[in-house]
Amino acid sequence: MRYDLAANVERAEMFEGETRIIDLRGSAGAKYTMGGWLSGMRSGEVVDGASTGVVLGTRGRLSLPIAAAASDEGQNRGVSIVISARAMVPGVVRAYLGEEQVGEFEVPRDAFAVVSLSLPGDALRVGDNTLLLRTSGTREVPDVGRVGLLVEWVKVTTASNAGDPDEARGPLNETAPAHPAVRLGDHPALRLRDGDRLGFALEVPEGARLRGVVTGTGEGELGDLGELVVEAALDGEATVSLGATSGGPIDLDLGALAGKLCRIDLRGRGGEVTIGRPTIVTTDVAPDRAPREPPRNVLVYVIDTLRADKLEPYSPDTRVRTPGLTRFVQSAATFLRAHTQENWTKPSVATLMSSLMPWQHTAVTGEAIVPASVTLLPEILKEEGFYTGSFIANGYVSQAFGFRQGWDTYRNYIRENRRTAAEHVAGDVLRWLDDRPEDQPFFLYVHTIDPHVPYRPPNEFLEMYEETPYRGPLSFRRDATLLGGIKTGRIRTNARDRAHLEALYDGEISYHDVHFAAILDGLEGRGLADDTMVVVTADHGEEFWDHGSVGHGHNVYEELLHIPMFIRLPGLTDSSSGGSFVGARRVEEPMGLVDVVPTVLDALGQDIPEDLAGRSVLPELLGDDLPAPPYAISGFMENWRTIVIGQTKLIQRTTRASRLYDLTADPGEEHDIAADRPIAVRHTRGLLGLGLAATSDRAHRGQRRRRAPRHEPANAQIDSELEAQLEALGYVAGHR
Repeated sequence: MRYDLAANVERAEMFEGETRIIDLRGSAGAKYTMGGWLSGMRSGEVVDGASTGVVLGTRGRLSLPIAAAASDEGQNRGVSIVISARAMVPGVVRAYLGEEQVGEFEVPRDAFAVVSLSLPGDALRVGDNTLLLRTSGTREVPDVGRVGLLVEWVKVTTASNAGDPDEARGPLNETAPAHPAVRLGDHPALRLRDGDRLGFALEVPEGARLRGVVTGTGEGELGDLGELVVEAALDGEATVSLGATSGGPIDLDLGALAGKLCRIDLRGRGGEVTIGRPTIVTTDVAPDRAPREPPRNVLVYVIDTLRADKLEPYSPDTRVRTPGLTRFVQSAATFLRAHTQENWTKPSVATLMSSLMPWQHTAVTGEAIVPASVTLLPEILKEEGFYTGSFIANGYVSQAFGFRQGWDTYRNYIRENRRTAAEHVAGDVLRWLDDRPEDQPFFLYVHTIDPHVPYRPPNEFLEMYEETPYRGPLSFRRDATLLGGIKTGRIRTNARDRAHLEALYDGEISYHDVHFAAILDGLEGRGLADDTMVVVTADHGEEFWDHGSVGHGHNVYEELLHIPMFIRLPGLTDSSSGGSFVGARRVEEPMGLVDVVPTVLDALGQDIPEDLAGRSVLPELLGDDLPAPPYAISGFMENWRTIVIGQTKLIQRTTRASRLYDLTADPGEEHDIAADRPIAVRHTRGLLGLGLAATSDRAHRGQRRRRAPRHEPANAQIDSELEAQLEALGYVAGHR
């Protein structure tokens, strides 16, 4: 890893002494506005030629993190805040914490002014609090929308420090905060004044070190030169001092923090200090690798509704037998923290094919289509001379919903009333491989559906997981909508019924594996395996009462969002690559379906369009350094967003309700640790806000931006035939 702190300064928390700085003039402010998602506030908007934060409409919500130091024996002491704001219309701005009004102020319309508020301790809690600002009206701002208030920055400190004259540039200082990012020659650097502090949170990897070059300037109480002081703040533990220096190279060992999520604080003391190339690195040895030719062909294989934890690469003790997949994985990279960006098929596959987040491509409801303005991977590759073919056994990934774009051969088994079992799909795929034009590279998309309801595995595969024949009332052969009835409570189940349902599902996985292996063997037998990149994944998982329900399309827990992801790249992940890449690779960094398109294009040596939301994971496969720890964001409808970074997962329902889980210690997400981990909550909420802002999530409550979205939402007309076809797959009664 190579975490370039100066190049990622927007991730840092910024302080002047003990005063927290919320700077809304640039992208960093998204950490406190949820990137505009349901908050009514966005940062970095241009109004009258200047960059500022905006309240969209008459209500804007801002996150105010309150540190543990702000309380005495469980009683918060209160907080003072200073706001630089400008009104859009005459009138009073009222401030609320929860339902309680805690202050009001007026600011001019022609210039920014600084006002202060005192927030009572009994209205606050340690961790993130939500400050609501309500204005009396709005004004139209070109390219932004109806705006009620402009907010440049906010300073937050405990009430006990508010009037302390010795507080370094304390909370009542009315000057704008300085931006810490500077350049030293061609390289980014950080500059801290006396008392300034930047906090970079991360899960510290094994062998990590903090490196850089420090230059101190100016005079201060502690000596002739300013010093850099480095500390680590941890949830529930004492602050750890890591070192201090006033000049020269730094190389600090972070090994004692390995495996912990902490905040590395860089603080200026005694004068101004500049840190050139501040970087957290690991000292991994770069793997040897021979030069690699780009693959000629690409196969993307989606197994509908496949939970990652049913497979041996993710759960070594699983009972589910998949010898074909296990053999394939020996020559592929396994991504251990792969996540889908939605919990049901249509938005997930649209993200897979477009590298846009669901709220960008807009195909998120049962009737929604993928807009024609969205460019899909088959369109890109067809333009590059690829022969494209798709074999799809899910009715939502059909022409009716905008998925016909870019295919030379297109087959949807549901819409064409064909048999959807994997053996029929595999047979068609192998015939296509024989009949395709051999003078063109190919892009092949296979989407099988066997683990999806209705579960109907052949008896020989059911018997692998059910020793005693089931004599109960549940039968998908009689009722394809059975799972929907269970989900809504219409059908009651006992322990034996539940065991039978899961045995059916497991049997479908093992049945499918036979025909998955036939396709991979078909590539090998036709001499295509050595020049075909293969991506194997799922669109979402399936719940079996993990959190009180069944099926999918209803929550954002790991049983639905954690998906398998395997990538085989000839000459890199297989035995022909030599060096340390022999055999399987296991990649721990989070990634998602949104990353498939840029990864494929990168592997092919093609340019990656700048407007994609995903990133190429080829650097992880090559063993290259990453500029910052990656994360994976997912969502469900308008009111749920999640982020996974390292082993930590945040579930955010609206802007106020946060849940936090340690996926290593608690893979079943049974114990919400948010109340005990304010540093981790602030870190993950901040990154979620940055990620949502970067993908232009415009799900504002009450006031949507007037700026036209890149892709206009549109709906399909679902006729009786399509409705019946989807119902045959169990798509009724809320079961997607």
